Amino acid sequence: MRSLRDHLRRRPETSAVPARSLRFRVTATVVAVMVVTLLVAGIVLDLVLSAALERDQQDRLSERAARVDQLVAQQVPADELVGLLDGQGISAVRRQADGAVLEGVPTPPGPPDGGPRGGPGGRPTPGPPPVRSGDSLTITRPLADGTVIVLSADPGEVDAVVYRLRGVMVGVGLVGVVGSALLLLSGVTAALRPLDAMTRVARAITTGERGRRLRPSSPDTEIGRTAAAFDEMLDALDAAQDRSDEAARRERGAAEEARRSEATTRRFLSDAAHELRTPLTGMQSLAETLVRDSDEDREVREELAIALVRETSRASALVTDMLDLARIEGGQELRRDDVDLVVLAREQVDHLRLVNPDLDVAVDADGPVVAAVDGDQVRRVLVNLLGNARRHVVPGGAVRVRVTASGDGARVAVHNDGAVIATEDRERVFDRLVRLDEARARDVGGAGLGLSIARALARAHGGDLVYEATPTGSDFVLTLPLATTPALVSPR
Repeated sequence: MRSLRDHLRRRPETSAVPARSLRFRVTATVVAVMVVTLLVAGIVLDLVLSAALERDQQDRLSERAARVDQLVAQQVPADELVGLLDGQGISAVRRQADGAVLEGVPTPPGPPDGGPRGGPGGRPTPGPPPVRSGDSLTITRPLADGTVIVLSADPGEVDAVVYRLRGVMVGVGLVGVVGSALLLLSGVTAALRPLDAMTRVARAITTGERGRRLRPSSPDTEIGRTAAAFDEMLDALDAAQDRSDEAARRERGAAEEARRSEATTRRFLSDAAHELRTPLTGMQSLAETLVRDSDEDREVREELAIALVRETSRASALVTDMLDLARIEGGQELRRDDVDLVVLAREQVDHLRLVNPDLDVAVDADGPVVAAVDGDQVRRVLVNLLGNARRHVVPGGAVRVRVTASGDGARVAVHNDGAVIATEDRERVFDRLVRLDEARARDVGGAGLGLSIARALARAHGGDLVYEATPTGSDFVLTLPLATTPALVSPR
């Protein structure tokens, strides 16, 4: 196994044959096929043409031999036969019985290399007749005077034609192969141009240009389909990369949110412990005083007991608020009814007016505004918002509750003409246990959970609670979903 692995690792180093380009290989293959095809075609044509020319000579010899018989039958003198028969590639010679030539010029034998026979210009030269075993290009006819007429075809005639044909075929073949190779190389280069474009696009993508594409103009061809598939692959890779990036962003966001949540939870626990420490410390001190000074008069013990109950109520309220906030944010189910928010707001305003008769507070509304909400929970939100407005209104100022409806839902704006909250604190004011006025006494206005609970209840209904600064003060705007039916159910 190790030797095989070493052999495979060494193979690229021992390869001495350089890699050829695709266009070179295609051109070389096609040119080789053309050369083989032309060679086979030339051989076949040479054989067929030679056979056809020889058959033609045999036919002419046979015709001329038949004419000899006709002339003899017509009693044409023997010394005139050669002149009547010689010509058109057929040589006529009159010989004696011993082979001596009486009339005519015998056809010379052809050269052994297959070239043209005869003298300059292909003319026959004197000499002995060609000697060929079984040669069918010579016909002999005896005459009445004892002489013979020898008819023969010039074998150099066929060889000369074939020789010239071979030269033409070789020349035309070379020109055709060279021209075809050049045209083929140009055509293959043009056909493979999209592959070069694919190479450029791939290299551009590796350098960061992910948006580059081929966009083939002829998607029905093989190269076009390849380019289209290449683009589809790049689109799929981009989509996968985008999904991966999005998943990574979500993971980073989730991790960041988890860190923020953990920090918020730690801060909340720290603040809650700090808030609970004051009433618990007071309770402990009062209880120890009651135990230690049990001999004090009745009036003092009653004052200590009242203070102990007050601190106990304060701690109990803080714990209740934190538990309520946890239940709301944990998905507490709400009982939804069709509630007139105008009626609900007027009830809470009347209650606030009874507790604070000197406070200028009123409700502004053009008519009923029916929302699909849990009446008790919305009442709690209004109590928190009105209590917050009462604490921040300027002396002699006014608190106004404006209830309206639009296509987006019901809108309840609680306005006070106190100081405007700074821009950087307009979201922080809804955090848990947050007091923007750190100098405010802890026994005035609660522990800072009212607005957090109010926003959590609003969002649990599918609405929201936001702060808006106005030229005359501050608005806390509560939005809630409208009811789908006009029927009214009184707040409970």
